[in-house]
Amino acid sequence: MLNAWSDRPAFRAVTVRERAFAALLASVALIGAAVNHWSTPILGPPMARDGYGRAATQIGSRSYPREAIDADGFRVRIPHKPMRIASQYWSIDEYLYSIVPPERVVAVSESAYLKGISNVLELVTKFHPDVAADPERVLRVNPDLIIVSSSSQSDFTSLMRTSGIPVFRMFIDFKTLQQIEEYIRLVGYLTGEDERAEAVAARFHADVEAAKALHPPGARRPRVVALGGKYTYGSGTMFDDTVKAVGGVNPAAEAGLKGYDMVNSEQLARWNPEWIVAGANQGQLDETRRKILDDPGVALTDAGRSGHVLVLENRVFLPMSPYSTGRMSALAEALWK
Repeated sequence: MLNAWSDRPAFRAVTVRERAFAALLASVALIGAAVNHWSTPILGPPMARDGYGRAATQIGSRSYPREAIDADGFRVRIPHKPMRIASQYWSIDEYLYSIVPPERVVAVSESAYLKGISNVLELVTKFHPDVAADPERVLRVNPDLIIVSSSSQSDFTSLMRTSGIPVFRMFIDFKTLQQIEEYIRLVGYLTGEDERAEAVAARFHADVEAAKALHPPGARRPRVVALGGKYTYGSGTMFDDTVKAVGGVNPAAEAGLKGYDMVNSEQLARWNPEWIVAGANQGQLDETRRKILDDPGVALTDAGRSGHVLVLENRVFLPMSPYSTGRMSALAEALWK
């Protein structure tokens, strides 16, 4: 075990696996400059686009060893219930901390420690998992399961797999609330926490249904646009699915925009939304709302004239995880309460 070397006698024989780990770490050191971007914080709205691997979940037997097909179509074998789990992406952090006892999460993304963005800050501050800044740091915390995002570079995943540790590349470009519920159960399967995951999935589903229920039967569907700086969310995005779920209409999707795309003042005026939703850093909600209302295009819309601009902290606005119900509930309450 790498993190126990210093506790053993100096004359102890080095095992075959330790030699392999040492060789792997030496290889990692040679490409140090290339791995600086393996884990980066999400500082803006997540891009919804194609190319993030397969979204469908596929698992095997619930007895060990377990097997699951990842976003690359790679069959990942998990020999036993993992007790030391590493994550390298912000939404994966949130899945893990929603399902797994926090002491079993030994590495997280840099975003987990960012105040105002992280939904797991209290837990990482208490348990101090390492930051998965590069493969070498991940290996030194001796994980028995590594979950990386489908957007991470494939050579890093390949490098991790040479260690013999199970590495699962997880799809992260979620477009629907249903996908999140499915992935809660998937993460439960990967981590051996099926019952806990089922309970989290049930709570998630109940929260989604509660937000949907706020829409009065027969009420007209308000037009709702999301802004992330000069960008908006079109069809095929979690925001579009959320707006539909709470009884609204997304004019960006109606206009044919797909994914995360640029928007200008003229388009906003033409779409004439009744509500605008945006995210902001902690402590900047009022400033962000004021800037949006000052936009000439926004001023011409029903949203601008009525002041219907909902600004949420980024930790509420951005999640693509079990925490996504916070955004949905806030939007439903703004529209219907």
